[in-house]
Amino acid sequence: MIGSSGWILGGLLKSMEEKQDDVATYCNLDTSSTTWGSDAHGKANETACKLVAAGLQHISSIQDTYIPKNSTNNNPYDNQEYKQLVACLALGAVVEEMKKRSIICDISEGINKAFKSVEAIKEDKCRNGKPCIVCSLEDYDILKECQTGSGQKNKVKDKLDSLLTGEKKNEVNSTLQAITKTDGNTGSLCSRLQCLASKVQALTTSQGPSSNSAVSII
Repeated sequence: MIGSSGWILGGLLKSMEEKQDDVATYCNLDTSSTTWGSDAHGKANETACKLVAAGLQHISSIQDTYIPKNSTNNNPYDNQEYKQLVACLALGAVVEEMKKRSIICDISEGINKAFKSVEAIKEDKCRNGKPCIVCSLEDYDILKECQTGSGQKNKVKDKLDSLLTGEKKNEVNSTLQAITKTDGNTGSLCSRLQCLASKVQALTTSQGPSSNSAVSII
């Protein structure tokens, strides 16, 4: 089921690439409700937020309609929930890939800001009166090891990874250019240093005061 859902991933990636302006309002401020910094770190995180928010908007926009008689869509609202869940899991896999490809900039804050807006996005887009899921990163973390068929290669993560690196590789590369080619990852030494400094600061904070002498950028 997951392995044959490339079209769901394709729709998600297309929205992430093309619909960022539509969700910019959810990403104008950082997680502290202040304007993103104008440096490379701030720009990278604002971009990450818009990419993920566009993905969340796409998920809430997946809405099925019951068509009677000879329709093959006899359980549209079950199908709607399934499609949204698969798209949510796909978004989780794409987010993991985003983090890997952002080799210098720590984009965690931008990603988290987008997911903090998931309820507002759902309320705005899910309008057919039927249940819509509330997508979270935890969904992917919880279900990525779930087997969808016989054999070890039928885990959710394996199936999605095979789509990301195979059938949908070019679309993934195109969508994630917004992150991989941001100044903080590929720009001038100054821009890269701005991102690196923020990443080191985050690492220092997470490890506590005792790590200050061990973590440095100079």
